[in-house]
Amino acid sequence: MEDPLIVSAREFNRLRSRAPEHAEELFDWTSRLMASTHLEEEVEDRRLRHAACLLSDISWRAHPDYRGAQAYDLVSNAAFIGVDHPSRAFLALAAAYRHLSNEDFVTPQSRSLVTARQLDRARILGAAMRVAYNISAAMPGVLPRAPMICDKGRVVLTLPADLAALSSERLQSRIRQFARLIGGDPEIRALVV
Repeated sequence: MEDPLIVSAREFNRLRSRAPEHAEELFDWTSRLMASTHLEEEVEDRRLRHAACLLSDISWRAHPDYRGAQAYDLVSNAAFIGVDHPSRAFLALAAAYRHLSNEDFVTPQSRSLVTARQLDRARILGAAMRVAYNISAAMPGVLPRAPMICDKGRVVLTLPADLAALSSERLQSRIRQFARLIGGDPEIRALVV
């Protein structure tokens, strides 16, 4: 039997995202990343991360200044089943953090629904997704070729030679933001031919 939350999020992804198959690649990419960190992930954490990845690109059509708020509102008000209020708040926060690194959109009501751990997880997942979308632009086939893992206190993003030009200041800023959240040092390794 399929998980009703994942089914609902997958359908929402199919209807609203640029490339729905990218979301499953994002889930695999973040799975590898999470497995390499010191962060423990329980079954429910993994389930919510999967749903968050499926919902990560639903507000791409909005103006960049409003994508975070729109993603938050869309997830908060969507007719998902199989999810309680704290988990829905986590998903809405993760969707917003995917577009925003500031805290302006986090209302006292949202904070009251999630634990400190869930809020940290939403920040971390959102920051990881910001890195992923910076290198993939939601195009399927890119993330499997550009893994980001934690290794001996470093957050290492490896870019194949044909993607080495993506190592811009913006990408470096995004990986620094992620590394700061998990307590590591950022590094981008561009492979040469």
